[in-house]
Amino acid sequence: SSGYSFSSFNFSETPVSEMMTERIGIPVNIDNDTRAMTYGELMRGCINGEKDILYINLSWGLGLGIVINGLVYGGKSGFAGELGHVNTFDNEEMCHCGKKGCLETEVSGMALHRDVLREIRAGKSSILSQRMTDNPDNVIVSEIVDAVNSDDSLCIELVESIGHKLGKQVAGLINIFNPELVVIGGIIAGAQEYLLQPVRQAVRKYSLSLVNRDSRIVCSKLGEKAGVIGTCLLARNKLLEQV
Repeated sequence: SSGYSFSSFNFSETPVSEMMTERIGIPVNIDNDTRAMTYGELMRGCINGEKDILYINLSWGLGLGIVINGLVYGGKSGFAGELGHVNTFDNEEMCHCGKKGCLETEVSGMALHRDVLREIRAGKSSILSQRMTDNPDNVIVSEIVDAVNSDDSLCIELVESIGHKLGKQVAGLINIFNPELVVIGGIIAGAQEYLLQPVRQAVRKYSLSLVNRDSRIVCSKLGEKAGVIGTCLLARNKLLEQV
């Protein structure tokens, strides 16, 4: 709402939104990527009348969008939903936030890429073995998801592991928020049932049955378009507010 970005710095006291407005001559607003994806799913995705929704953005990082009574919740300063930085693991993996033990260090595209490379270097085989050995930086997360959908056993195993870890956290969120719907989006959601099944199993195991029976868990309908669609709709709202 202030126009400042706290992840992409421009070394200026001027808000990013004002700088972009001045340069391109069109009013600019900015928002969090996961919140934009959440809004896109809310308005044009798989949501069908539900008012209390959690949207999990499982891409390179891990984010959470929260919808309460039909409205996207941002928190006091716009930072609500930093699920990836909940301290969860006793590990030595450094998160990009500068801390260790964050959920994102084990549940994210970053973690999936790291673990695929680690397992291949340890001698396990995959259809990505040659490319990950020759130039791992050129292998993007969507290619690992494609390998999952091509029945690559190593990639399936690692995605299922991520799904189980994510499911334990989703179980906690369901206990807290009692949502009607949990939507899993982002790049890794392209693995569909390979991801959904371990998430659902963990939710059944770790959440209260009185609560989890109210919650459906599905993959995003909009897929990788969720952010673009949500951003367009948010921009439209801003425009209509000024009329």
